Amino acid sequence: MTELEIALLGGLRLRHPDRGPIKLAGEKGPQLLARLAFHPGTKHRRDTLQALLWPDSDPPHAQGNLRFVLHQLRTILGGNEGPLHSDSRSLWLDPDRVAVDVVRFEALAAEGTLEALTAACDLYCGDLLSDAGDLSSEYEDWLLPERERLREVARSAFWNLFSLRLWRGEVTEAKACAQRYLVIDPYCERTHAALMRLHLTQGERALAAGRYGQLRVRLERDLQIRPGAEVEQLARAVSQTSGRSAPEPFNAAWVLGRSDLPADGKPLVAVLPFRDLSEDQALVSLPAALTEDVIADLARFRRLGVLARHTSFALGRDPNPEARLRQLGARYTIEGSVRRTGNRLSVTVQLVDNASQRQLWAERYQGDWEELPQFQETAAKAIVASIPVHVEQAELERIRHREIHSLSAYEHCLRGREYQRSTLHAAQIQALQFFSRALEQDPNSAMAHAGLACAIMHAGGISPLQEEERRERAIIHAQQAIALDPLDPQGHWMMGLLLQYRRDFAGAHVHLDRAVTLSPGDVETLGYTGLEYAYAGEAERGIMQAEQSIRFNPYFPAVSVEQMGKSCFVGRRYEDALFWMRQSPDRITTNRGWLAAAAAYAGRTDEAAMHANRMREALRQRLGEEELRAVGGAIGWLRLPARFQHAADLEHYERGLELAGLG
Repeated sequence: MTELEIALLGGLRLRHPDRGPIKLAGEKGPQLLARLAFHPGTKHRRDTLQALLWPDSDPPHAQGNLRFVLHQLRTILGGNEGPLHSDSRSLWLDPDRVAVDVVRFEALAAEGTLEALTAACDLYCGDLLSDAGDLSSEYEDWLLPERERLREVARSAFWNLFSLRLWRGEVTEAKACAQRYLVIDPYCERTHAALMRLHLTQGERALAAGRYGQLRVRLERDLQIRPGAEVEQLARAVSQTSGRSAPEPFNAAWVLGRSDLPADGKPLVAVLPFRDLSEDQALVSLPAALTEDVIADLARFRRLGVLARHTSFALGRDPNPEARLRQLGARYTIEGSVRRTGNRLSVTVQLVDNASQRQLWAERYQGDWEELPQFQETAAKAIVASIPVHVEQAELERIRHREIHSLSAYEHCLRGREYQRSTLHAAQIQALQFFSRALEQDPNSAMAHAGLACAIMHAGGISPLQEEERRERAIIHAQQAIALDPLDPQGHWMMGLLLQYRRDFAGAHVHLDRAVTLSPGDVETLGYTGLEYAYAGEAERGIMQAEQSIRFNPYFPAVSVEQMGKSCFVGRRYEDALFWMRQSPDRITTNRGWLAAAAAYAGRTDEAAMHANRMREALRQRLGEEELRAVGGAIGWLRLPARFQHAADLEHYERGLELAGLG
């Protein structure tokens, strides 16, 4: 139970959970407590502490000073029953009875998830013991390097949080995070450049110019240098125009300095969830199903970018989605409603220009309740056929919309897709069940076959025999999906993945290329094919596609960060691999192995060992020691799903696992 909360960041502060703040008098007592609290549980020799606090005193006087300060601290902290312990040689704090902000800060920063980074940055309210005064040179020799080390941890945490906020399209929060970063490091040109680009994406050229001017003045005044080439090049681009201009399409990768161009020029479309205006709420799943159809089929057009389902449905819950749509760079919004009156169904849809809020196009579609599946398909097809004409003003490639033979089968597929997005293994089992039920209702559903192939791979066993059996079952369903609907990209990218398992890389490439051709704007297609391209040795293409997938879906699912992280690892970008893989360490068992290898290559030995231990323990629980030895240990098991085309990439992966201690 915590009896004492100790804050060291931003100055020493003590607080009892019940009694509130605790004041310490003098200077040596706080310095002693801070040194003990920095690593609670570590025993510090008395003579070392005496030399640290009273280096100019002879041993008897230093011993007396230590006893006096120790008595003062004990009196304040609860006497001999408090968390401060000692013996004849050492002093230490009971780690189970104190909570130290530095310990929690480092743990949260290392965890690296959005929630953990947010908490870590909230904890960092200043330098380590920033209020400490009258320090001995020996104490400074300990304090100053640790202060700078924690400052570097904070820089990394703030930058990673800033990056995550950008990838999620949370521009306001990202700006606030960057401003806090610059309090720690006001000379960081990388952050200033990112903020300049961010202002440009919002059409705030005057603010971008002002940021450059402030940085230039500060660097010249304090350091007698000029900004670097990257910032100067941005400043020249900003100076071409002034004031507020039309915003650029939002592109997190460009803001972070990851590409040369701000966007690919494709207009980005957001489809907000269709609303049910029926008084009896009788339509149940039709509005959501119609929204999904429109999103999925619009994504097949080469010249359109479409915000993903996750983001669209999240925006539908936002009471004021207009600001978020502008932040995400969506130029157009599709809004719609569905109403049932007796046996008549009515769907109303409109296309809105987000910049001017002008209605560009509107239409109403009517049908019969008794023909609901056919009406849903017809309405979705008509909407999708009309939207690109009004957005692009050009002739676009038409799509063949899949037939829906049974509404119940389609609903099962929708539910299966929902469970597939979960990070829980049990949810993958439920997805498998829903797709199986869909096939019972409609054996000719390409969507159900493709979904079942994916579910079989996610929910199968983990022994070599089980791995091979489930792969062959999945191939059968992927082949069926392609035969039933050769224009559905999921069947093709699923077949490409499975053929890479078989090491039929030429055949895999045919299906991967076909999937991208059919649906170049679909986030699932971009992400899944991107990872397979990385496995085939095209790491940069994999990274590019994963970035596009996340940019179109800022509320990205766990599988997206895995695709990005693994592609970055293959491309030898270890810090980027860690950044992404930390967001989903346990969705599938292999993730800890990738994290361990990436951390080992990045020189993060403690983190590598932690992931390796968790990887090993998970395999022991699922396989048992005997089965684990039979498959060649942790590395032997991790090799099973690794479908690298080139031996050098497999050796690179296995070497990382060995460096992490999994050999």
